[in-house]
Amino acid sequence: MPFVNAYVSEEDAKKYDLDNLWNKYRSIGTKMPELLNSFDVHQHAWCVDKERGYWLFYCNYVMTYDTPSGLPQPTSKKIFILHVNGQNIEFILETGRWKSIDLQAIGLEYANSFPVKIAWNIVSMNPSCLSTMSKADLLTVLKEALTVFKCSGIRNLEANEEALIRCNF
Repeated sequence: MPFVNAYVSEEDAKKYDLDNLWNKYRSIGTKMPELLNSFDVHQHAWCVDKERGYWLFYCNYVMTYDTPSGLPQPTSKKIFILHVNGQNIEFILETGRWKSIDLQAIGLEYANSFPVKIAWNIVSMNPSCLSTMSKADLLTVLKEALTVFKCSGIRNLEANEEALIRCNF
């Protein structure tokens, strides 16, 4: 069974301690579980491959405090947790622009039919490999998950339909 965007069951949210995982990366604002009340569906969301027991969980933006006001602001970097073989790998990914040559390679007419184009780039990965899986294999799993997650996972399927995704790794 491939990755799918889904809401997390209450049982899985507790099993993987997703409230605390989310809160670890949320330095300001409402914390979990209270924050769930602000979503249309009051559950965590993830991109999951239930057959293999893998999941990708979006945690938050990386914040910068280097702002004129001194107040934290989100950057273009996002924090994800990829859960593989019982272990969490923290990825900081940055969204970038597609290169013209890459758009031409798939066909400009096709590429331009997507109003949202995201090129995912790795800023950091911790740990960079597991004893049971190489870095290359982890990156393959991450690509599989991001191809399904696209830009918003299950929380905004409309935006996902309009998104063309590329992984620059």
